[in-house]
Amino acid sequence: MPQVITRLSGIQRERALSQLKAADLFAGLEGHSLQAIVDRMSLVLLQDGEVLFSQGDAAPSVFLLSTGQIKLARRHPNGAEKIISLVTPGSTFAEAVIFARGRVYPVDAAAIGASTVWAVNGEHYCSELQQSTSACFSVLKRLTERLHEQVADIERLSLHTASSRLITYLLGQLPEGYDGDSAVVRLQAPKNVIASRLSIVPATFSRTLAKLSREGLLGVREYEIELLDVEAMRHYDEDTVV
Repeated sequence: MPQVITRLSGIQRERALSQLKAADLFAGLEGHSLQAIVDRMSLVLLQDGEVLFSQGDAAPSVFLLSTGQIKLARRHPNGAEKIISLVTPGSTFAEAVIFARGRVYPVDAAAIGASTVWAVNGEHYCSELQQSTSACFSVLKRLTERLHEQVADIERLSLHTASSRLITYLLGQLPEGYDGDSAVVRLQAPKNVIASRLSIVPATFSRTLAKLSREGLLGVREYEIELLDVEAMRHYDEDTVV
């Protein structure tokens, strides 16, 4: 079971406040509102593989990932798992659920590696939103961005080859505005997890890595991928569909 800290120390409160201010979902709130949210926040400590919440659970909280990584996945009746998203530090998740009528989590959330998560009381957050028009617009902006991301995901998963999906993922790990000729990307999740996120079966994922390596685009190590020609990868297979 994850460890939940409900009484935050002074240092934890300062870190929570700083990370809330940097997150789009909370950036529009006034200082006193942010302090009130911190007063009701919890810090959840998860070990690798521990479950934060399960599909169908009641949804009292919205979350902000502080450290580590969280996978959001849907379970199918046959036991198969489809990873919907890999959450990185500084990102919020489960925000749309607090505005839904049923308020249940539509996915599972589990830690990849040791992770820490801020849990924000959903009802209190909504009450603070009612006091701030700018905060409401910040939420709309974030939810709109999430919708656009999901539409782009559907396009990639529906129209692009496994090679193109993998290349898009690897390029997405580079710093924004990166203009170097080559780079080394350290994988932040196991290869089978990345494969599921890209809707590629593990065997195809391995074959795709080997194929791109033979083409001189990648150098494959155990936990790292060397991008040998970033510019060529950016223009790879742009018009090819499955």
